[in-house]
Amino acid sequence: MQVKIFESTDMASGLKLVKETLGPDALILSTRTIRNGKMGILGKPILEITAAVDTPWPQEKQTYPSSKNTFSQWSDDTLEPQSQAGQAITYDSHFRILHEPEEKVRQLPKSVAPRTSGHQKTGSVREAQPEMRDELDELKEMVKKLGQEMSRISISGNEQQHDLPLEQAQTSAPQGLTGSCHGTDTAQISSILMAQGVSEATAKEISARVQNLVSPKVTMDDNKAWNSLLQDTIRDILHVAPLPFSEEKGQRRIALVGPTGVGKTTTLAKIAAHYLSNFSNSIALITIDTYRIAAVEQLKVYGTIMNLPVEVVISPEQLEQALLRHSDKELILIDTAGRSPRDTLCIKELATFLRTDLAIDKHLVLSATTRRTELFEAINRFGRLGINNTIITKTDECSKLGVMLDIQMHDREDKIPFSWITNGQRVPEDLLPASRELVAELIMTPVQGITHEQ
Repeated sequence: MQVKIFESTDMASGLKLVKETLGPDALILSTRTIRNGKMGILGKPILEITAAVDTPWPQEKQTYPSSKNTFSQWSDDTLEPQSQAGQAITYDSHFRILHEPEEKVRQLPKSVAPRTSGHQKTGSVREAQPEMRDELDELKEMVKKLGQEMSRISISGNEQQHDLPLEQAQTSAPQGLTGSCHGTDTAQISSILMAQGVSEATAKEISARVQNLVSPKVTMDDNKAWNSLLQDTIRDILHVAPLPFSEEKGQRRIALVGPTGVGKTTTLAKIAAHYLSNFSNSIALITIDTYRIAAVEQLKVYGTIMNLPVEVVISPEQLEQALLRHSDKELILIDTAGRSPRDTLCIKELATFLRTDLAIDKHLVLSATTRRTELFEAINRFGRLGINNTIITKTDECSKLGVMLDIQMHDREDKIPFSWITNGQRVPEDLLPASRELVAELIMTPVQGITHEQ
């Protein structure tokens, strides 16, 4: 049996290629849709066809001189194929051969024993048996390899098993690649999400939701439809804060907390500039980041540029006094030192500054470039402060932003909303109020420096 794998853009041309290569008696063992190239599951679909054809037993055509020690010429029906009525040798029958005891495999049935002339000795027949055993051993090895390949295909769960003659497969072949979102196609949906940086667990959960919503008319190669459907599903899951400063709440106090290096000071300056340009200059800046002199100086520079007062405090009492001094301000922004999520003592110290009775909204600042496990650790550790909102920074430095969906799924119990998204270093241009539409778009179509109308 000869087994070959063919690739084609559709079933019709693929079957034609099989027929031209292996003949009309070829068998279709399996088909599956694969997607190659840099785009992965979003790339152009290719149909992979595994086909086979029975190879007849080698027949000796040469005539030898008749003698007591030689064979007479073999007739054309010396070795008959296993199936005489045009039936295909199926995978199951090969599998039985593969697992039969060695003795039964090596014992030739009478129906395939070579015919000999009356004057031939039985010893001559025995001399021919090793050659036939070699043929059987070779066939057995081929079947073994075929069995391994079929098992591998079965485990992958992405194929439809067939054992049809070529003509029958041709009449039932679909036009083009049209798999709908059912059964094993949920794995393909998960692959789309994972290609965007979404974790496997989250991708599976979203895929299950999508499977209940998708129309049977949507095909796996309709990338635009899938992108729209997934964005809609993700949008309904997300939690975002109301448009910042859209509601009258009197004085607002906002503190930015989070790990080191996530861009808290720059983000605070962006928020201040946004409020300054859209509302008023009734703003005060306070920093308790005395660990880094550069951070204090950086904030003072921003304060000078925007003509805003800047306070530096080193104790909870000083913070409380600074808040009282600026009680007439509409917005007070508080910068904090970056803390390692593992530094429990520092986080407890920070909690003494940001007491609940001071009515300070605490925004956890996370960088999109941080590894998923470290993001989750930061969420858990800083969560002890009573986080109100989450700010995602440095989205312009990532090609995949699926981790934003993972953050929301990780926080599904607390439902901490996104408040701001930053996508660059410019102040205040690279600051975007979070919306479900924006975040869903970033997750599914990550574009560096994406901008939206304010």
